[in-house]
Amino acid sequence: MSREVRGGGVRRARRGAPVPARLARLVRPVLIAPLALVLATPLACRRERAPDASAPTPSSAAAAPASAAPRPPSPRLTDPRWRRAADDDPLEQARLAEAEGASGLLAGLEDGGDIAVAALRALPYADDADLALGPLAARARAAPPSSLPPLLDALLGIAGRPPRQREPLDPDGARAAAAALVELSGRRDIPAEQRAVAISAARALADKGLVDPRLIPGDLDPEIPGAGAGGGQAPRP
Repeated sequence: MSREVRGGGVRRARRGAPVPARLARLVRPVLIAPLALVLATPLACRRERAPDASAPTPSSAAAAPASAAPRPPSPRLTDPRWRRAADDDPLEQARLAEAEGASGLLAGLEDGGDIAVAALRALPYADDADLALGPLAARARAAPPSSLPPLLDALLGIAGRPPRQREPLDPDGARAAAAALVELSGRRDIPAEQRAVAISAARALADKGLVDPRLIPGDLDPEIPGAGAGGGQAPRP
């Protein structure tokens, strides 16, 4: 260790730090910065690669085709009771009506084809057939003329049944059916024979107090023979 003389005093001068120690102090900060960057990089990558919540997961992708699966065939298609009732056999239609009731027969309309034909033919025989008046009239109102005959025949068969000594099952539906039949009976885009069936069904419901008979068209009623210029009409059926 050297000595220096300053101000008349003797003081030991510090020997400079060794070179390796000085290099270590310089290199350490340089090494720490890249190391911190290396440690932080995987975390940033994990954040950037976080799954998108809106992206479909394998489970949701597998569930999508299941929800779009086709509707299974109706068991009515292979039920012999329904097949027999599609024929013109009132006994088989009455048996089907007793087994299914109005609700079961209305459900059969969704199958279409012979099953729908069997349902419409059986409905007038159902004990609770009045429940079908409203749904059938709504279908008839929206149906094209080519699809009207079986619907109108079913409505006439139900409307023409004798009154029952019991409370009406669906008075609102019956009144809606009467109004729809009055509308159908006056439509000029419907063939005359179909209008005649609608008129007869509307008059059957008018006899039960469900619609004003004066609203029902009478232009298809036959004229009274010998009425002359008076243009009278025969009494309605």
